[in-house]
Amino acid sequence: MYIYWSISESIVFTHLWEQALIKRKLAEFNRLQLAQLGREYMLCAQFNSRTGYAALRINHGDEAYKDVAIANWMGASPVYTRRMQKAMGFAGGTDVATIFKGLQLECGFTHQYFDVHFEVIAADSGRFWLDSCGALLETEPRGADAVKVMCHDIEDPTFNATAVATNARARMVPIHRPPRARTDREPHCEWRVDIDPDAIPVMEPDIARVMSGTRLANLAIERPVSAEPGGMDDYSGSVFEQLQLEQLSQGALVVVCSELAVQIHLLIDGLMRSVADRYGEAAAHAVGEFQMQGSCWVMSNRLREWLGCTGSDIDDVIDVLEIHPAFQPREYWSVTVDRLDEHRASLELLECPAAEEKMPYGWHSLLAQHMDSGLEGLVKGVNPRASIVRSDKSRLAWHINVDQVGNVEEEPLSVQVAKGTVLYQTHLTDHIPLLQL
Repeated sequence: MYIYWSISESIVFTHLWEQALIKRKLAEFNRLQLAQLGREYMLCAQFNSRTGYAALRINHGDEAYKDVAIANWMGASPVYTRRMQKAMGFAGGTDVATIFKGLQLECGFTHQYFDVHFEVIAADSGRFWLDSCGALLETEPRGADAVKVMCHDIEDPTFNATAVATNARARMVPIHRPPRARTDREPHCEWRVDIDPDAIPVMEPDIARVMSGTRLANLAIERPVSAEPGGMDDYSGSVFEQLQLEQLSQGALVVVCSELAVQIHLLIDGLMRSVADRYGEAAAHAVGEFQMQGSCWVMSNRLREWLGCTGSDIDDVIDVLEIHPAFQPREYWSVTVDRLDEHRASLELLECPAAEEKMPYGWHSLLAQHMDSGLEGLVKGVNPRASIVRSDKSRLAWHINVDQVGNVEEEPLSVQVAKGTVLYQTHLTDHIPLLQL
């Protein structure tokens, strides 16, 4: 069950809309809302993978998917792991507990889509297991070879690359993993993590060093004072078998949601760069546009439902725009929306760190090149009759219109791909008793 803000708060927001400039911040949401939103942001990263890698297969074949996915996660995960360690107060550790805390707060292990459990055995050893793996359930219908690519070829290098952020001598070794010898075998997989002081250090890949130099990787996220009591302000204590976002304080959750948005965009940038390195810049932008269109559309579907919107007027589109991970965190993106009437608004992207990245990749780079189908997907995910048109106000400005009687067009392939997944059907549940801690 989702809990939303009060009617009086909604009236305040409506009044702000009439003033034209909208600056809703994550800090205005309560603990439960932020825990829910954090899980939705984690899901967004998974939708990005489904749509981005589908575009890879379509355009360049299955082998491209494997090679690019490895580079993609190896480039982003060490960078965002170090960021989360610092943000949540467990930076500096070199033990298994520190590794596990990072895994619990990263989109690669999206909560509930992956049912992951962790056990620290000693400072230099531990294990984790997946009672259920949504990605496996997505992949098994494609056959054992597809499962092996994901669970062996991709996971072996990328798991260890994530551990590099904590200890280059850590190794993640499977106890068992798919393909499942019995189709009902549970847990789906189990891994042991050991730190061997005599092991040859795993070298951080070149792409991770490149990603570390971006504005996004070096972004400072503002931590607000918690607006309500309760919850952990950091994760400096012992490792929980399963960390639930409701265990964190309201202020900590603002930071976690922002950091999850950073993870999303690091993975987007890393994917496009990995494609460009192999197939050229035009190919990278084609994959990025397919990814943005499909992922933004389905995330707007989910966020519209989360907000309790019908999608019938422009206020609902604005509501989703304000929290959509495409334009988070606000320290990276600067977006203004001018509400013109109940059916129309204008949107403008201003100068911001996203606009100043030296790499010609990421979703901002698509919009800068007039590749607008991703933004179109974002508004159509709220209302399929919504549309965007470039404005002459600036290079990065659009008019948004919600047509009450227009025809609904067939959903594009990228959206069909995203909706045809177990992921799209994922129903997230709350841990309300934890809010009392």
